[in-house]
Amino acid sequence: MKPFVKITFIVLGALAISFAVFTFYTRFTAHRKALSYQFNGKVDTIVYDNSGKPTVTIGGAKYDLSVTHWDFDRQIAVGDSMIKKADSLVIKIFKTDGTVIIKQ
Repeated sequence: MKPFVKITFIVLGALAISFAVFTFYTRFTAHRKALSYQFNGKVDTIVYDNSGKPTVTIGGAKYDLSVTHWDFDRQIAVGDSMIKKADSLVIKIFKTDGTVIIKQ
């Protein structure tokens, strides 16, 4: 095998491994961050990104809810109440019409 081809394979392999490590690390830290969230109150503001992932403000604190596998499908609205306890991935959404939505 030519030296140039060998070096190219080594560089591409190193880049692939680095990308995999970076991806797993960011998902792990995002999961830990989501576990640490604790809130209980009404949604003051909500912003959905292009893919429909929400960032909510409850009691003046922002929570990025796009960091895990939750699929809210734009179900959260201003005025809804949300409850999440620390070290749990269960979120309860209490709609203004009395409907309760539970996401895990």
